[in-house]
Amino acid sequence: MCDFAADAAAAEQLLVGRVLTVKRVRELNAKDYFYQMLKDNPDVLKIYPGIENDLLKNAIDCHIHAYPDFVHRSQDFIQIAIDASKAGMRALAFKDHWNVSAGAAYLAQKHIDFLIEKGELTHRVEIYGGTGTCFGINPDAIRVALQYPNFKMIWFPTFTSYGFWRGAGQPEKGKVRLVDEKTGKVLPEVKEVMEMAAEKRVGIGLGHTDFEELLPLARLAKDIGVRATLDHPLLELNKLLLDEMKQLADLGIYVGTYCQPMIPSLYQPVADPMETVATIKAIGPERCVIGSDFGQVLHMNSIDGMRVFIRALLAFGLKQSDVATMLQKNPAKLMYLDD
Repeated sequence: MCDFAADAAAAEQLLVGRVLTVKRVRELNAKDYFYQMLKDNPDVLKIYPGIENDLLKNAIDCHIHAYPDFVHRSQDFIQIAIDASKAGMRALAFKDHWNVSAGAAYLAQKHIDFLIEKGELTHRVEIYGGTGTCFGINPDAIRVALQYPNFKMIWFPTFTSYGFWRGAGQPEKGKVRLVDEKTGKVLPEVKEVMEMAAEKRVGIGLGHTDFEELLPLARLAKDIGVRATLDHPLLELNKLLLDEMKQLADLGIYVGTYCQPMIPSLYQPVADPMETVATIKAIGPERCVIGSDFGQVLHMNSIDGMRVFIRALLAFGLKQSDVATMLQKNPAKLMYLDD
């Protein structure tokens, strides 16, 4: 005979993605979830629009997508920069998966400075870019890109990453490797790029890859002294387990905690918003970085997303000082803004 109770209990523990269980999905979708959430988190009732204003002053968003890009974005560089200026933010860094974004960042900076000179804005936000490497890790290309003004980040491969496609069960689609699969060593061209980043004092976003590649990268980053962050490791896109994030953070890598998946999203509709808070508390705010990763056309605008994200973090128990560490101090360290 079948043990229906045992089968039902086992079904509740089935995974939806790497860590989310069927049981947790049921809890998140329960009729009384909203009321239980308020009961468990009474600070939600203390949150109001504008509570984030002081934290946004001097804030840095080190991971934004803006138009022009290879797909439409919800805002262009200048529109986002104006919103950030009005919020009193310190700096922005615009990501391009494929190309150099530092040139457009320089022009956006010139426009912000012009508006300040005209008296239409009062606060100067710093605008930075960098380069993506989806076409491959090419030290010669990076060497040229580093000569651009307003260059502060190198983003490792995303859509073309071997580690990403291996994690998706389709390794044959992965074009760009970071680590030799046989020896487990970081490839020479990747090491050269990391050395250039350390020398030129720019940060690295480690892209969409799996733990098998990330661990040797983190060890080498520590040896070289380069500063790097995990790109949205809580998104199912390139999901890491908590123990994996802890190992990487212990080696000096920042853990990126972005608006997704805490803010409900059409891009990942099945997620546990509370996982972000639990991860920050487990890793420690001193090893986490806050960014928006917004700019997608089906999301709210980037700075608005950051506002909601800050409110949510405060609502679910994080201290203002902890948010300031992740939003102001750590991104400045990542991009060497105070060095």
